[in-house]
Amino acid sequence: MRVKVIVLVLIFSLSTLPYPTTEAQIGAPDVNLTCSSAGGSGSVDVEVYPGATLTGTSYCIASNPNSYQEKVKIEVQADGLVVAHPGSLTLAANAEVEFIVTVRADERMPVQSKSMVVKATVTEAMGVPPPNIAEKEVNLIINILQFSEVQLVAVDSIVTLGAKVDYNLEFKVYNQGNGVDKFLLGMTESYRSILEDAGFNLVLPMVSVELESMAPPTRVRLQIRTTSHYEDWPINSDGDHEMSFTLEFTATSDFSCKYEQRGCNTESVRTTITIYEEARETDKYFSGTTDSTQMLIYGGSGAGVILLLILFVMLRKGRNSSQVKGSKPEEN
Repeated sequence: MRVKVIVLVLIFSLSTLPYPTTEAQIGAPDVNLTCSSAGGSGSVDVEVYPGATLTGTSYCIASNPNSYQEKVKIEVQADGLVVAHPGSLTLAANAEVEFIVTVRADERMPVQSKSMVVKATVTEAMGVPPPNIAEKEVNLIINILQFSEVQLVAVDSIVTLGAKVDYNLEFKVYNQGNGVDKFLLGMTESYRSILEDAGFNLVLPMVSVELESMAPPTRVRLQIRTTSHYEDWPINSDGDHEMSFTLEFTATSDFSCKYEQRGCNTESVRTTITIYEEARETDKYFSGTTDSTQMLIYGGSGAGVILLLILFVMLRKGRNSSQVKGSKPEEN
């Protein structure tokens, strides 16, 4: 052992002298280190959306520039994140070894960048500690990637209104993603067309809203004025014109439309709007929804009028007949 140490010290001393280099010259213990991500860049991307692997990978190569065997210690610091990597490597003379560094994040971790340092240190050269400090390190960036998730809730999923009245439908928008996101607000066109064709007026004062990740919900309003065209609607058992409509409200993540491969992330909720308006008595009568008492009254009064007309005609005929029989013939 003592002989090996003396030899290494001599090698190191000779390597520092300004002699011409030759192929046979032996250098001091040293190690080279390179690291890159799967895409070849210097950053490691980690997906943290629900269901993701939550891991990122860096591929590193440690190489020995000397003509003797070295043992190298591997250390990784990842700004508080969990990492997995080999603790040490044995490098043959003029050889290189590839190893993997894996970093793991928490699900739904906020979007951010963290630093990672990979260090390789020579701990043995030819089986003994090196006489010098031989280490290399590589700095990498860990990107916790943003993902979108929107939640939409209708404050009133069922509303009952009269004809030609103003009302505000309210909805709650939640940002369940891990970064600031803008949500585009609107209505599904097919449902909107049905309402507008029926005479509804729909106004959306706010067409988008920006929310911090996991912030309290923002309430948005949809102003409606109900239709006044109800005369042709069916009449229910209570004698009211009744018709139900469905409105579908939507919120779409702007981030998802621009950056996520799955496309636009949209959430929708439906609200049922039922309109009641009292029908006129004639509408009730012809629709067959008038109650039995009213039908008797209408039927009895109609029959009475007819009987009176018949009686009046008969009396007229009787009177005319009496006048004919009681008249005298004219004298010539």
